[in-house]
Amino acid sequence: MDDYQRLVVAQFFESLPNLSPELCHQFVLRHIVPALLPKTTSKVDVQPSAFQGSMSYTAILHIHSTHGGHRIVVQFRTEKQDLSGVTEASCIHGSIVPLVTYQGMYEELFVYTSPFAEGTPYISVLTSSDDFELPLWKKMAIVMDLADLVTRGARANNVPPDTAIVELTTTLDKTQHAVNDYAFQNISVRTSISACVSYVLSQLHNIVTLPLTLTHQDLSPFNYLIDLSTGNVKAVLDWDGALYLPVGSNFHFLDSLFGFMTLKGWQDADDRHELEAAFYDRALDSLAAQGYKGITKEKLELQKAIGMLLYGVERLLKSKDEHSEHYLDGYLRGLSFMKEPISSSY
Repeated sequence: MDDYQRLVVAQFFESLPNLSPELCHQFVLRHIVPALLPKTTSKVDVQPSAFQGSMSYTAILHIHSTHGGHRIVVQFRTEKQDLSGVTEASCIHGSIVPLVTYQGMYEELFVYTSPFAEGTPYISVLTSSDDFELPLWKKMAIVMDLADLVTRGARANNVPPDTAIVELTTTLDKTQHAVNDYAFQNISVRTSISACVSYVLSQLHNIVTLPLTLTHQDLSPFNYLIDLSTGNVKAVLDWDGALYLPVGSNFHFLDSLFGFMTLKGWQDADDRHELEAAFYDRALDSLAAQGYKGITKEKLELQKAIGMLLYGVERLLKSKDEHSEHYLDGYLRGLSFMKEPISSSY
């Protein structure tokens, strides 16, 4: 682990004074190994994962054998996971979604195991590159794979359009009220959010028939692993809480491929236009191949705006910091209908 990852681990155990990485490793050797490998004679050891999350501690169980051995991921989490999304995602996407198994509790932590997934988190690839930049061809490979991922397994949306419009209107009105009551450090962000909400409300009739896809609720650069040599996505982790939602609902996460955050705010990548166009072309082709024709980039972008507003405003209300305002500002400026005079209809 690098210094940053060690800091993340230290912060995780700060609120758990009776636990430590070493005690978790002992638990793995004394309880997980006998449960998963009751007859093994192979040498085993436990090491911390090189990549850690803020809400968990992850260890890697190494099983050494004459055939080369293998690895198992053991994760200690503060909150229990809903594994139904993981199981459903594995059925849809196959081996790029490692199946997760609940192994009980250790002290106050929930313990899970999963097969070791090859690849490097995209965030680590970015931070180890110059100026957070990768070659266009490598980013294009990631974009194509994620476009397939977020559109695969589409199913018909059977919610009556009138019902969907009423529900979405209520949801967006609540979001607008929350924004009105929030003390922004940058008032222009509130103005942009209000303009976005108003426009989306006027266009709901265009998107209420979009098909549903199993929607990853945190498709951040931490949760997809790529092949360093090709850029292809090798695994997508953390499907906890995945829901069937209208396609486009989590497209805002893909903005991490089109730009990055700086101390002064969001910065679009020089190749954003090319990457974003390729993403939407691939997504539309994927949906058409599944029988959903007539969907447009504009409709997908409207649904993206809804997902972005719900995610971004909730994050802002929790964190109450300028950093979250910067992200919202970047998301909003990335929407094509926010860059130009808003027309009355698509």
